[in-house]
Amino acid sequence: TWLYIIQISGLLLVCVLQFFNSMILGSLLISFNVSVLIARTIQKNLKKGGLLNRLGKLILHVLLVLCLTLLINKSIKKILNLQSDEHIFKFLKAKFGFGATRDFDANLYLCEEAFGLLPLNTFSRLSSTLLFYVYGFVLFLLTVAAVIVAFRNLSGSNQVHLKDKMEEYTVTLKPEAAYSLVHTVLFGCLALSTMRMKYLWTSHMCVFASFGLCSTEVWKLILKCLHLYTSQRV
Repeated sequence: TWLYIIQISGLLLVCVLQFFNSMILGSLLISFNVSVLIARTIQKNLKKGGLLNRLGKLILHVLLVLCLTLLINKSIKKILNLQSDEHIFKFLKAKFGFGATRDFDANLYLCEEAFGLLPLNTFSRLSSTLLFYVYGFVLFLLTVAAVIVAFRNLSGSNQVHLKDKMEEYTVTLKPEAAYSLVHTVLFGCLALSTMRMKYLWTSHMCVFASFGLCSTEVWKLILKCLHLYTSQRV
């Protein structure tokens, strides 16, 4: 909750410092953060019930957040009469083949190579510095760990009394690691779809790969898989 409030406060502060730039008030991020806070207030019992019950509540929660985000965003834009970012949505619509556009700004973006798909030679250049190999390895390990932990949490097995025994078969994933994992996957999708956005992904790749190499949890998992685990080796 504090994270969402800090993000909203930060955006409002940017709006003021940019001489009350109304475009920021109409951003999807503000609408999304407000929607999440509303959805969290409405749905308080996401952690009750069995696996299917929890999964159903989670899907409903996601749909509720997305619908509220679009509703709040449309309302803000209508109240403030904002149209300054409409060309971005027109560009995305045309880029992914959902219909052509005659908007000048959108067509200008479509002509620019920087707004095209990420070229494949990017991966060979990232591999030449060994960054991509380390990143891919850490990404694979933490994704597997995240799937295991998510399944355990959704099934309610984190409430089992034999917690020590459960930890032998499951990997604990810290919240900050899970947050960074989600970020790096989203940044990767953004970079793949729009080459100009790779500056977000490549810098995050360095941080994520470094975290993996310095993480005791990752080495603990590797040594356990190789049946070489001891606390001294970690």
